[in-house]
Amino acid sequence: MDYVVAVLVGLGLAEVATLITTLYLHRVLSHKAIRLHPALTILLRLGTWMLTSISPREWVAVHRKHHNFSDVEGDPHSPYIEGYWKIMLANVYYYRREANNDNTLEKYAADLPYDRLDRVLFRRGTLGFSLTGLILVVLMGLGPGLVALLTLAVVYLVLNAAINGAGHTFGYKSFKNDATNLRLLALITFGEGLHNNHHARPASPKLSAFRGEFDPAWPVIRLLVALRLAEVIGKVNEGWEDHRRRIPSTTASPASISAED
Repeated sequence: MDYVVAVLVGLGLAEVATLITTLYLHRVLSHKAIRLHPALTILLRLGTWMLTSISPREWVAVHRKHHNFSDVEGDPHSPYIEGYWKIMLANVYYYRREANNDNTLEKYAADLPYDRLDRVLFRRGTLGFSLTGLILVVLMGLGPGLVALLTLAVVYLVLNAAINGAGHTFGYKSFKNDATNLRLLALITFGEGLHNNHHARPASPKLSAFRGEFDPAWPVIRLLVALRLAEVIGKVNEGWEDHRRRIPSTTASPASISAED
């Protein structure tokens, strides 16, 4: 029973990490669609450090480069370029390869210099994740604590790989770009599975566009706005229907990708 609880705890933490990623790393830092209260910013920076071991500046740089070279040569993690299974199974390798490129950081994250907290603490991602592991072991015992930590790591990495891999391979398209929408993936990634929508309007703070689509992060954002902990900057609903790259809804598959190639 202890190990069942450990897996559930790991799954819950992975979902929290995914929410932090879409809210803070993606919509706030990368695309500046939302502005957060300084106190909430510190909390999300701490959560990023402890649950993902990611450097926000590195994540933003890699993501912005992905948009700049989406599914063409130069994309850090495109299934069109590298192959679907390589992205699904080794997405973290392609991320780290690009994150270690100083030129990428200087070009795509120049507006996010490392501050004192980054230099002293938050750049040491392994330390933050290890601290999380230590807390889980103290609270749950050695075996269950490590299982919870492993579940967190594996699920978080799999979800990110699915966004970059499946989110450019399977699903439907409402706009003319190589990303796809997957409603089920969107439900477990707080809207990130609506990837075709996002590539159409990267600065939109809400990723759902049409009936039948749901962005689970959006109610969270609205709550934060109501609590005066966040401010929405980008346009929310305006522009979807008459977007210049709108196309009739189509379904993507590996076969159709091969045909396009």
